[in-house]
Amino acid sequence: MHCPDCNTVYSSKELQKIVPPYSNVGYDVIEFIGRLIFQQHHTLNETISVLEKRNISISSSEVAYLAQKFITYLSIQHQQSSLKFKKQIQQNGGYILHIDGTSQGESPHLISAIDEVSNFVLANVKVPSESNEHIAPFLKEIKHQYGRPLAISSDMGRAFLSAISEVFPDEQHYICHFHFLRDIGKDLLDKQYSIIRNKLKKYGIASQLRYRLNYYFNDKTDTINVAQINEVLETKAYSLAGAKDAQFTKQLCHILLIWVLDGKNHGNGFGFPFDRPHCEFYKRLCLLFQKLKAFQKKISIDKPMTKIIAKIINDLTPLVGDIDCKEAYKTITEKESVFEKLRQSLSIALPTSTIGLNDIGENIKIKSIENQVLGFKEWLNKSKHNHGDNDYQKMIAQIDKYWDKLFCDPIKVYSSDGQPSMIQPQRTNNILEQFFRSIKRAHRRRTGNDSISKKLQSMFADTPLIKNLDNEEYMKIILNGKNSLAEKFAEIDHQKVIAKMEQEKKNETKINPKVKKLIRQRESMNKLLLLIA
Repeated sequence: MHCPDCNTVYSSKELQKIVPPYSNVGYDVIEFIGRLIFQQHHTLNETISVLEKRNISISSSEVAYLAQKFITYLSIQHQQSSLKFKKQIQQNGGYILHIDGTSQGESPHLISAIDEVSNFVLANVKVPSESNEHIAPFLKEIKHQYGRPLAISSDMGRAFLSAISEVFPDEQHYICHFHFLRDIGKDLLDKQYSIIRNKLKKYGIASQLRYRLNYYFNDKTDTINVAQINEVLETKAYSLAGAKDAQFTKQLCHILLIWVLDGKNHGNGFGFPFDRPHCEFYKRLCLLFQKLKAFQKKISIDKPMTKIIAKIINDLTPLVGDIDCKEAYKTITEKESVFEKLRQSLSIALPTSTIGLNDIGENIKIKSIENQVLGFKEWLNKSKHNHGDNDYQKMIAQIDKYWDKLFCDPIKVYSSDGQPSMIQPQRTNNILEQFFRSIKRAHRRRTGNDSISKKLQSMFADTPLIKNLDNEEYMKIILNGKNSLAEKFAEIDHQKVIAKMEQEKKNETKINPKVKKLIRQRESMNKLLLLIA
């Protein structure tokens, strides 16, 4: 309303509660878009379609902008509620800090911190690299906002270890058992595994066998009579005479080729060094070579199959006869047995597990695991494996180096009413690993692109706060009696939102458009190079 006497314009207080200043899109629409994109992983086009059904017509660029605005509002609201979160954490008896980062290619590193007890995402930051100078200030801010943690869990990255010891020198710091075991396994097995992998690539065995599979068997598995094969295996009634057996022989070779190639898929989803598909593939290739050589003599009367088998044997001969590959496989087989024994001692990422990277280890008392690893060390020190091989000495040195950070006793905490309870910190950093994988899956769902490098460059640092929206205790604190996030967003100073969005855009590692145009003009760059010369 306009006053004609003093020319003052009075805005509507009711309107301010539902629409941000200088905007024609309400807080409820901002929340709606944010939840669609970040919680339900809708694409921009899918979001536009849903909005159109509600008679809201917005362009894709506006939807993208409002999604960023949603994260900004959420970030500010999270910051303003930090004292309430701290109070809740104190009522829980304290917090166990899990910290980890993710990146891809040349992207910045997204670092996130989660409390294991409340499952709150506490803070996030984007940094150019994982270094002490970037991580230490981040940890200091967490310490300032939430106090000292009961314990800290991280991977074995030097930057994390250094920053944690600097900011939390007196707190218990534990490293992830999965990361520890993975790093030890890589150090022990990588040299020989790389030789086998490179030799397989050099001889092109996989592509050659696929060619044979397609040429001789049409790569169609529906022609294989599985029932007949099972019957033969059970009754051992296979005879090498007759046309019927010739057909069976062809099916047998077909299955063996498929089995060998399937060795490249061998594993439980843990990745190297837990899964070693190239070793399994090589092992099956050698077995196939031996069996076909013996089989070839038995079916000499079957000329077509003899020819096929001869071709396959000829394909395998260079690899099977490679001395370096033989030696590497012999060495890695021995080392695998040692690594598997340590794997059993730590009771994590076991070969029998079917949940892959979601494995958090067997439910065994930490003291029992400590005793098992101690037993492994004593066995390895006395074992013949340890004599004259520096790789095993390095393994023992690595275990000794991180011993105090591997085995954490249960922590006694007291709730707000003074009742004691025991908390056993998780022995993996899986809570954050799963979290980062969910971010990558959501990105693939929205874009169809497996690479998240550009997304990490452009995304706002506090985007991971989205995870908190599924936490009932968190929502109760952040809403503070209101019915929706939209109502809470209306209470935030609009200038803070604009300032934060501008700051986030400055933090994006984007090349200035004018600079990008210049460096992509060949003539201009040639002149510049000439000028320098």
